[in-house]
Parts: sequence; structure tokens; C-alpha cells
Amino acid sequence: MSHAFAKDSRACAACISWGAERALSDDHTLVYVTRYSVEGECRTASSQDYRKVTKAYHTCPAWAPLPMLKKHGGRPDRPPTFATPMAPPASPPQPAAKPAAPASSPSAVAEAEPPPCRADLLDVDKTPPQVRVLYAHWLRVKRKRPLPLAHEIDPAQMRESVARLCLMEPVAGGADFVYRACGRALQRRLGRRVVTHSVTALHPAQAAARWLADLRACLESGEPRCLLVRDDPMLPGTRFVELLLPLADVEGGPATRVLAYRHVPGG
Repeated sequence: MSHAFAKDSRACAACISWGAERALSDDHTLVYVTRYSVEGECRTASSQDYRKVTKAYHTCPAWAPLPMLKKHGGRPDRPPTFATPMAPPASPPQPAAKPAAPASSPSAVAEAEPPPCRADLLDVDKTPPQVRVLYAHWLRVKRKRPLPLAHEIDPAQMRESVARLCLMEPVAGGADFVYRACGRALQRRLGRRVVTHSVTALHPAQAAARWLADLRACLESGEPRCLLVRDDPMLPGTRFVELLLPLADVEGGPATRVLAYRHVPGG
């Protein structure tokens, strides 16, 4: 109902605006509303314009505990705050609970392990625009030589991607990788400064093993890898796109670093 009061009722604006189940008595008194389990009678309205009745929107003490609607300045998505504690609804007596049987083993109450982090190859054409822009820039530089050099990657050509980029360098013969540079969006997800720290020191073991395997595959093949990552602890329960681009230190040399883009929220 778009207006503050019902045309056939003298109920206050709060009672009419809440679109819950309600019953109207013969004398046009609103007597029952199920929203938030608040019940009562409303007979207080004296005007068709609620602005003349109250500045607090609620005109009826029976419905005062109800939060205001969002369009009137309230936040109905939050539970209502009651001035006085409300008595819980009466419930029939329950039979005495039987003593619980002892657990068979500690593993019975152990929390379920999170799903393993995994990644699947993904077509670059199916990725967000930032990924495609970065990939196109890498291809343009690659036209000049077998592999782009690290200093040839121009951040000005991909401003929207910088916050999610990191430059990874292998250590210990490729057994681990170290962050040589990292954007702020990734550092926020990891909760600390990461430059000069290794993957195994910053990431959970299973997620680190997955990422190290993909970094090594990109470095050894000298080919870019576009992946759809699932269940990474950095973004639990969701997925994100990851683009790995090999870079060289000298012209004509092998890949020695990996430029990684991880499409996580933030910027």
C-alpha cells in the first residue's frame, strides 16, 4: 500500500506498511501481525498523514518494537531491538531428554575438512576484461622476441590489473617461489606484506602445492596458463580466475619469472 494509512482503517502507518499476515476486526482495528512474532491491537491513528502524527513513524505502542521500513530511514534487514525483554512464547512441556551416548571416537566430532584447492584450464576469451587486457599486452610484447622481458611489462597499459598482480621468482631449484612484487588487493587477502616471502610460508600446504605446480608448469613450458581456481583458502567457498605469464630476464633466454594475475575482489 503506497499511502501511510489504509482507506478503510484507522490503523497506524507501521501496522499497515508491514506486509505480513494480519487480521482486520469488524470495527476496522488491526489485531494481529505475524512479522517478528509481535502481536497486539492498534487504535491510535488520528490522521491520514503519518507526518502529522509522529516523527518516529510508529504511532502504536503495540507495534513499537517493530523496526522502521528502509524507505522511512530504518533497516528492516536487522533484527528488532526491544526496549523491554519480551517473554518467549509458551511451549508445551517436553519429555526429559535421554542421556546422550558417549562419542565412539574423537573423529566423530571433528569438523569436516574444507574441500581441496584445485584449478582447471580456462579459455582466456571467457575471462574478465582485466585478464584479457593483460594477456593482450603480453602478446604484443611477445611479437618482438620469443618471451617478453620482465622490464618490458608496462603497468600503465593495465592500470586496472596492477592491484591483483604479483611477480614470482623460483628459488631452491624451482621447489618454491618467492614474491618479488605484489599488488595491494592480494596483500589484503593474505593479511600481510608478502614481498621476499615464499609461497610455502604464506599459503596453506595444499593450496601452496597446487599453486607451485601451476607456477612450475608455466615456467618450464614458457607458455601462459589461464586457470579457474576453486576453494582456495584465500577465497573459501568460491572461485576466481588466475593468469600466469612467463617472463625472461635476457633476450632469447628461458623463462625465469612468472607474472601472476589473480582476479580477487578489491583493488
